[in-house]
Amino acid sequence: MLIAFGHRMPINWLGRRGASFVRSALKRMRSAPIDGSRLGLRLRLNTSGNASERRLLVSPQFFDPEVLEFLKNALKPGFVFVDIGANAGTYSLFVGTRVGPSGTLVAVEPHPVALQRLKFNLSINGLDWAHVAPVALSDSDGSIDLHINPRNIGSTSARENQQSGIESETFSVPCRTLASLAAELNLTHIDAIKADIEGFEDRVLEPFFDQAPRAIWPQILIVEDGRLAWKTDFLSKLAGKGYRIVLETGGNIVLTRPDDQTSARS
Repeated sequence: MLIAFGHRMPINWLGRRGASFVRSALKRMRSAPIDGSRLGLRLRLNTSGNASERRLLVSPQFFDPEVLEFLKNALKPGFVFVDIGANAGTYSLFVGTRVGPSGTLVAVEPHPVALQRLKFNLSINGLDWAHVAPVALSDSDGSIDLHINPRNIGSTSARENQQSGIESETFSVPCRTLASLAAELNLTHIDAIKADIEGFEDRVLEPFFDQAPRAIWPQILIVEDGRLAWKTDFLSKLAGKGYRIVLETGGNIVLTRPDDQTSARS
């Protein structure tokens, strides 16, 4: 009943408030995962410990609708998508089920619990062909400390938890650069990158643009809005690489750059 109520919430301020109430109530009432269909995807979603899963379970109409619509309109055969901070897999599944094995899907997720949920959701959607990278991405290869918010594994970050009153757990995981991962997978182009890594996007993507050949720079870049956390003026640096903002939703920023061949002809 609660979940059905959440699905009926209108896409406006009042609906968002109502959906938030439903998510909070569900979190208190049950802890077992729920199998179902959301956004045309088969999913096993947890009601506690991960805000992203709970949001998709209760109120899929509020799950980045503008960004997903933009991404859907860009999909084509052979599409190459890199999902940095894949969590339980929503973006990876959204792309993978639409482009099929003609495309390339790289899902990066270092948190062991989220990683298992990601693999399960990929499997039940027939996406065993996806490349899953169980590592963190950073500005160098080696290892890095992850800071875990036990109340919300989706806010895992290589940045120390900035939320007062929340005691984070820390453990070390392997890390590598995006450029080295792309080289290992023999990626010759990337159509889109989504990066949602809690304010660490600049530390991963700036080195990528310095190290990777221009031929694999993505045409579409979807980043969590981390302007309060980024160490540099990341958006200005992206503008210097030819990217322009085409969509801002409050939580996400979508940027595109012109195709190099198109630019050369104009």
